[in-house]
Amino acid sequence: MSTTSAATGGASSLDDAPVTSFHRRIVLVAMGGPFCDGYLLGVMGVALGLITPALALDTLWTGLIAASVLVGVFIGGAVFGPITDRVGRHLMYVLNFVAFVVLSALQFFVTEAWQLMVLRLLIGIAIGADYPIASALTTELVPRRMRGPALSGLVLAWWVGYGVSFWVGWALTGLGDDSWRWMLASGVVPAVVFLVFRAGIPESPRWLASRGRIEEAQAVVRKHLGQEIDTDELLAETRQEQRGGSGLGNLVEIFRRGYAVPVVFCSVFWICQVAPAFAVRSFQPQMLSAFGVESTYGSSALITTIAVLGIALGLVVVNRIGRRSLLISTFICINVSLIALAVLPLHWAFLVVTLFAAFQFFEAAGSGLQFVYPSELFPTDLRATGVGIATAMSRIGSATSTFLLPIAAEDLGVRGTLGVAVAITLAGLAVSYFLAPETKDLDLAEASSRS
Repeated sequence: MSTTSAATGGASSLDDAPVTSFHRRIVLVAMGGPFCDGYLLGVMGVALGLITPALALDTLWTGLIAASVLVGVFIGGAVFGPITDRVGRHLMYVLNFVAFVVLSALQFFVTEAWQLMVLRLLIGIAIGADYPIASALTTELVPRRMRGPALSGLVLAWWVGYGVSFWVGWALTGLGDDSWRWMLASGVVPAVVFLVFRAGIPESPRWLASRGRIEEAQAVVRKHLGQEIDTDELLAETRQEQRGGSGLGNLVEIFRRGYAVPVVFCSVFWICQVAPAFAVRSFQPQMLSAFGVESTYGSSALITTIAVLGIALGLVVVNRIGRRSLLISTFICINVSLIALAVLPLHWAFLVVTLFAAFQFFEAAGSGLQFVYPSELFPTDLRATGVGIATAMSRIGSATSTFLLPIAAEDLGVRGTLGVAVAITLAGLAVSYFLAPETKDLDLAEASSRS
């Protein structure tokens, strides 16, 4: 029976609720996680060139340190996605930011390569945990017409954090031989700010309902939205089948309940976006130098700033042209940019920077779907698990490509390495063409039934 209250005049469905200041606050606070994720990952791109002589890194250690955070993201997504579905969104939402603060500060004091690798691994675990938490909570609290832009906005925040890290890192290069320590430790500042704001965010009413805690779910909506909720609508996603009883159970449930195709699709398209992108971004200054670009740090900062405009474009069009069209068109543009870099005789720094910027612009425009698709294609009781699996799988590709890039560059050269990136993104285009569904304008129950 519906529990809609006419007295409040509010919508009975969370999917169709009017957009309020509470929804905007949810999105803004959720953006803090991806912002810090991007910052903590990006600042290494500036610091790595300084760390190499300071800690006497060889090619192996350079690859291990660059890839360690991505291995951590794999672990964090795989482990904490199911845990988040089990214990709730709010608790994990706060704890992983505490980890950001502590681990970022500890990087200042490292004296050995292995210490930095371990800290970056742990930072990666915290980042991997944040992906399913932030996307699940945002998906479950905002109405459907806001969902696509809101989830794309999380990736916009990632890019803003990533871009800011380059400018901050560039500014800190003047602090001398230990400037890399200040770069890595600077992540404490945004982490502390967003930790304070996250503490007041409520638990997801959809998650509470999926655990049978209907009265608590209604209380959350009543307090923060000023309306009653339709109990039938709130329980729609959980009626499909009984949820798994544990984190391991959720991993089994994903496949038992017919979500194998969404798992494959989300994992593969995500891998094919981020594997070449993370590798290029991690070693962008070095790659630009190999093409003859002199101002590598300044050019990298400019390229990253342009990439922010790409995700802004994706945010604007995701509800207009649809998820499927956005994904396929950006893969096509990514391939054109990479092919040009790999095969054309490039003699002007301006043209090289322009092509790198085009690659990052279009990759960023499509990257918002890394949060949108997994969040929409899995039901509430399996949402964080599904996002966590896709995150984990994507980071296998990212970590492998980032580790192997400096080794491959020695054997194949920069152009040969870019040719490998072309092959990966072509695979992503093919998978997207055959498997990408259209979920625009669907409510969460309808979207998650498209398996």
